[in-house]
Amino acid sequence: MKHLLAVLIACTAISAAAHAADQTAIVDIGPDQLFFSVTNMDQGVDPAVDFYRYAAGGWLDRVERPERLAAIGAFQFMAERLKAQMVKTIKEAAKKASTSPKGSPVQQVGDLYKSYMDLAAIDAAGMEPLRPELERIASIASLDDLSGYLGRYTLVTSDFALLSIVPSTDRADTTKTVFYIVSGKLGLLQGSIYEETDDSPRIQAYLVFLRDTLKIAGHTSAEATRLAELTLGLERALHAAKITPVEAVDPRNSYNPKPFATLQAEIPELDFTHLLNSLGAEIPETLALTEPRYLPALSQMLRSRPLADFKDYLKVKLILKFQPYLTTAFDEPVRAVNSALSGVSILPPREERAQDLMRENLGQPLSRLYVENYFHEETRAKATDMVQRIHAAFLERIKTRSWLSEPTRQSAIEKLEKLSFAIAYPDRWIDYSGVEVSAHNIVANIMNLIAFDTKREVDKVGKPVVHDAFSDTHSTLPIVINAAYDSSINGFEVPAAMLQPAAFEADRDPPVYFCRLGAILGHEMTHGFDSGGRLFDAKGNLRDWWAPQDAAAFEKEAQKLIDQANGFEVLPGLKANGPLNVKENMADVGGINFAYDALQTYLAEHPAENVDIDGMTPAQRCFVAWAQMWTLKANEQTLRYLVAADTQPQAITGHSLPFSMSTHSTRLSISG
Repeated sequence: MKHLLAVLIACTAISAAAHAADQTAIVDIGPDQLFFSVTNMDQGVDPAVDFYRYAAGGWLDRVERPERLAAIGAFQFMAERLKAQMVKTIKEAAKKASTSPKGSPVQQVGDLYKSYMDLAAIDAAGMEPLRPELERIASIASLDDLSGYLGRYTLVTSDFALLSIVPSTDRADTTKTVFYIVSGKLGLLQGSIYEETDDSPRIQAYLVFLRDTLKIAGHTSAEATRLAELTLGLERALHAAKITPVEAVDPRNSYNPKPFATLQAEIPELDFTHLLNSLGAEIPETLALTEPRYLPALSQMLRSRPLADFKDYLKVKLILKFQPYLTTAFDEPVRAVNSALSGVSILPPREERAQDLMRENLGQPLSRLYVENYFHEETRAKATDMVQRIHAAFLERIKTRSWLSEPTRQSAIEKLEKLSFAIAYPDRWIDYSGVEVSAHNIVANIMNLIAFDTKREVDKVGKPVVHDAFSDTHSTLPIVINAAYDSSINGFEVPAAMLQPAAFEADRDPPVYFCRLGAILGHEMTHGFDSGGRLFDAKGNLRDWWAPQDAAAFEKEAQKLIDQANGFEVLPGLKANGPLNVKENMADVGGINFAYDALQTYLAEHPAENVDIDGMTPAQRCFVAWAQMWTLKANEQTLRYLVAADTQPQAITGHSLPFSMSTHSTRLSISG
């Protein structure tokens, strides 16, 4: 499941104690927060005609979206509870930091928070914390210098400007870590905005944001305007060379290994040796290219534009990266562009924004404190039992699919049997104790943490692969509300924060949680066999193990989902993007089917729980609970972003597509 909360935040389009002592983690959240309830339904609607309204019409009619949020739904309500827990955890750490051992999670979390909240010191410092780095950019005198600085830029920002080289698991051999050439990260997350005309309101909003930010950074109005227009022009050209979201659905399109010398020859203007040296890395024999069209395009830009343009762009990128940690005067341009691009004009309180800072830079230490304070071990055991039940239902499906040839079936069974999973938090935490984090100088703290993470990743190249569980800041940290499948390990992780109401509460009605958390677990398992995941084998290697006739049959079924999504009108004149959504729609179909099958087995084992409640059968409660979990109220800007750039379809199709493709959809009727 792609992290929907991250997506809804991204639609702004700027990359920018003991359990008994606190009951917020187990409080009954009530129907308005999309805990399963018949009051959330509209039972006057025929589910065969409009399942969305039938399942959630009562909630949709009753609840209003707060102005401070681009969207609301079960995941947003879960996030609100998590925010309260995080604020309390972080503030408690801040109180104890000065008396806690140096390098401990409490000391680091507490002091990082204090350095971020010291507004008087931050405002007094102005742009001084960036001065040394800005001077390094100013000293670039050649393309060789530029090459070296691109590596340093990644080292101090964890970001990519123009181009960088980063380590990751080799898709063709998951026992190795190799270097990938990656394209520059652009300011607008929704790339299609770059394709709009100059007078587009969104383009103009981005230009105003850039201009006002640069003016606060000390540039004259004329210079800020020039730099803003330069940035937009460069990013438009870079965007045009990038792989499209639909192309990225096929993992083969973003894995292009070539000899080092071959790739260096494709862009002779940059010296990859200098770039790697600045990262502290040795020169590899091969590199993997993620964007096939990108190097020739960047090469042409480096030939046709003056060096000064790229120095100016680096300067802008550096300021944008660190503006959240600099003077609070930068808040107003951010608020204004958020209003223009996402429809939300209210910035979260600074103590809430501190959580993003912690998650991105000190995620595992903060996660340790969260797990200690709020996670119950019995939840882990019950979630593990559910995984095993969903797995068994999936295995039975593979065994009984008549269209699979026997060799492909056996390979699929092998892959499913080797599929791994992890629940809640890692058995081995990443050790941050050697990183200097003080109660002062937030920018230095951030740079220290980024350098630690980057160097740690670079050092993995050439060594046996060791998977860092629950370490992805956007999808698998224990403090992230999500679950995620990783093709390189043929496994998935379910963070602790996901295991809370409305997704899961161990002692509640089984049909509800089989078809909420259970469907999410089945969704992640299905990702190993969706249109992209099926191209990886049981070891996680990129290898097509399907017999040609089975692959053709698979694609025929996938096309049904694509065609169905293409016909769904999200807004007047705006259709869903079937090719972009196909993997997620497949995972949803698999998830709800496996959850239902596993529920039937569970109820057969526990007949006392196979009862009607509120006039609804277990089957009805299952499907309605699933639909209510994914119910969403979003503004127009968010819906347009999801259609254009995101693979997550549930928020835009009202559950209709995967439900109607479920083999059990006919079981849901008003009569039962």
